[in-house]
Amino acid sequence: MPDMTQQKQELRQYLNKQRQQLSQADKQYYSCQIVQHLLPYLHCKGVQQLLVYKALPFEVDTESLLNLTDIECFVPRMLADTAMQWVKVDEPTLWVKGSFGVLEPEQGEIWKPSAKRSMIVCPLLGFDRQGNRLGMGKGYFDRWLADFAQYLDEQVGVAFSCQELPNIPVEQHDVPLTTIITEKGIIHVQ
Repeated sequence: MPDMTQQKQELRQYLNKQRQQLSQADKQYYSCQIVQHLLPYLHCKGVQQLLVYKALPFEVDTESLLNLTDIECFVPRMLADTAMQWVKVDEPTLWVKGSFGVLEPEQGEIWKPSAKRSMIVCPLLGFDRQGNRLGMGKGYFDRWLADFAQYLDEQVGVAFSCQELPNIPVEQHDVPLTTIITEKGIIHVQ
């Protein structure tokens, strides 16, 4: 039986292949479908602050979420010690290329827990219907969620349906998601 690290690596290779099989047109179309499911969900939940990632070319495109006018949006900025912080973005935000070639806000207000209804939208490589996520393996989101999930009203993962697995191996430090949204719809975690 392979150890947990090896098992996760094998799943990452499989899921990367699954995602690579999607055409660019399919990724764009599915991303639009995911956002169309997410937007009414945000409003139904009364979200006031949205913590959302800027996508890499192979991930669900979240760019349109950064233009919301009725919800404060925060984007992650990677720190040198493999941690991250969330920076508020708006019209005058200056962007710089950060870790992994992703654009990050150069400066701005840092998100901190408050009484406002807050939701995080996480990227993921794989997921199961129990809310378990498999990331790229660097642990940024896992470490951040371990410290801050308690201050969020929801942890939402967005992914293409081809990234679903029956079961994701879970370690003690993994924080489950409350909801997953694919192009096929919203999955409420049991």
